[in-house]
Amino acid sequence: MDADSKKNIPQETVLTAEQEEILDLYIENLDSFFEEVKHAEKTQVEIETMHLKRLLSK
Repeated sequence: MDADSKKNIPQETVLTAEQEEILDLYIENLDSFFEEVKHAEKTQVEIETMHLKRLLSK
């Protein structure tokens, strides 16, 4: 397929409805995963901060 014919494909025909649903679920799961990672990093920073405060207060 050359570049001109790719431009003429309507967006709706690139993925089937089932593929769109699967992609949406994948993106939701990926978003959830990254939210969990951000939360874990925040918790780790809080723990390290508490530990450093404890060491500095001695």
